Amino acid sequence: MTISEQYALDVWRLRSQEQPPPPAPGTHEAKLFRAWWVARKEAREELGRPVRSTAPRTLRRRARRA
Repeated sequence: MTISEQYALDVWRLRSQEQPPPPAPGTHEAKLFRAWWVARKEAREELGRPVRSTAPRTLRRRARRA
């Protein structure tokens, strides 16, 4: 079963129980990656290792979409 099929099944099941649908797959990925990057940056700062000044381009682009 693909993730899309599982999502469709979950939406159908929750609608039949009159509950709100779950978030679509991939909805929170950008926020999750950004939080991971920030935690990694802070850990490197604590260890005294060099830190890049900005997030990688792909994370900046995805964070704007979220």
